[in-house]
Amino acid sequence: MLEKIVQFISYKIIPSVTGETKAPNVYWTNRGYLNHKHLHSSILKSVSYLHGICVDIGSGNSPYKKIILPNVDEYIAVDKSNIHKHMFQTSKEKFIDADIKDLPFDNNSIDTVILTQVLEHIDDPYKAMDEVKRVIKKDGILILSVPFIYQAHAVPYDYFRFSEYGLKKLLKDYDYEILEFHYQGYLGTTIFSIINCWIWNLSSQNKLLRNTILLPFLLLIFTINNIFGRILDKIKMKEFTPNFWVIAKKP
Repeated sequence: MLEKIVQFISYKIIPSVTGETKAPNVYWTNRGYLNHKHLHSSILKSVSYLHGICVDIGSGNSPYKKIILPNVDEYIAVDKSNIHKHMFQTSKEKFIDADIKDLPFDNNSIDTVILTQVLEHIDDPYKAMDEVKRVIKKDGILILSVPFIYQAHAVPYDYFRFSEYGLKKLLKDYDYEILEFHYQGYLGTTIFSIINCWIWNLSSQNKLLRNTILLPFLLLIFTINNIFGRILDKIKMKEFTPNFWVIAKKP
């Protein structure tokens, strides 16, 4: 009985009170609010580049789908069903079960590729980039985001981090023209996102306690930390950014 209560609060109550079901447009109470806020802002700024056939690789539950759909002719989400089984069972959108290192598309057939928060989870990112470049049309758009200073996540499938210079070199090596390069937060987002994650992981050692007595206090702490994170981000220290967002064009 207690296990069912814990599960109900974990998968119904907490996502509701933190806005997780509306990601990336989550609430201040969300422990990942700061990173979500920047991701949401960046996809909105990228709308003008979206066009034609758009493939969202490693889409998970497709958090950007509602923003993308009105701006493209066709939206296709790609992910691995063994990782996101719920996605294939509940979505009404067109999904393809495939690996980024072996995409089921013809050469030069895709107008826009979305690759957000994915490349760090690929054991061979160069093979992934080979495939992405193969399927993108001439003058096609790649929208890419990757973490820099960020905690380990989705372990053990968390392989790489990319500095600004490493990411720019990677895109240059694949002959992409960088149209826009965004720092997704600075020291505030970096510090308080990590603190929030640490607090959540620590409290998760006892999920019953976390989901009952501690929950109101956790949500309050996350809210306060997120406010301080936004304030500290006013100091734009680029060397302490947690994440990068890039819009690039294939020549």
